[in-house]
Amino acid sequence: MMSAVDYLLDRSSAALLVFVAAAALSHVVRLSPARRIAIGLIAIAAAVLIPISTRSAFDWIVSALERPSSPGLLLLALFAISAVTGQRFDRGSEFRFGTAMLVLVGVLLYPGAVGFLNYDPYALGYSGYVLPLALVLLLAYALFRRYFFIVAALNVGIIGFLLEAGRSLNLWDYVIDPLAWLLAIGAWITIAIAAVIRKAKPASSVVA
Repeated sequence: MMSAVDYLLDRSSAALLVFVAAAALSHVVRLSPARRIAIGLIAIAAAVLIPISTRSAFDWIVSALERPSSPGLLLLALFAISAVTGQRFDRGSEFRFGTAMLVLVGVLLYPGAVGFLNYDPYALGYSGYVLPLALVLLLAYALFRRYFFIVAALNVGIIGFLLEAGRSLNLWDYVIDPLAWLLAIGAWITIAIAAVIRKAKPASSVVA
């Protein structure tokens, strides 16, 4: 049973990423949500069938992406829903807080993890109380603000770590992953651009 779950989780990031990209590109023309879902599924099937060297394009994407953390999987699911329905989540305070935390944590974590800093904060995920305490404080704030999706995603990640449900023995890998960090950065770039456009519109109307 766990091997089947591992198999699906290992490929979930790649499948959702291909689906989101294809469904989002379909917004160029006016299509129903059902057709966007179909386009996303066709893109996944095409990636599986298209060979590149000795492997399929989908397998190459899988090898490039790590297994998603639970917050990363939630973020990918939100992007998929947005790509299909056109619904915007970036105006919600919970979405903004969650993605801001991913951006901040990624900035603190990944430069040291890849050797740009003398200190590697990734080691905090193996032992000690700093990371667990930070997660407790984050959970407490999320509960106070009623950010229940964030609470659920973090709890799933923490429980997965405690049960050793994944291959990693590092707590970081259960609460953040590189793809989630990049998607969160992309989300905040979109939020910033939208804010600039909103501020520019009243100014242009006054000039007119």
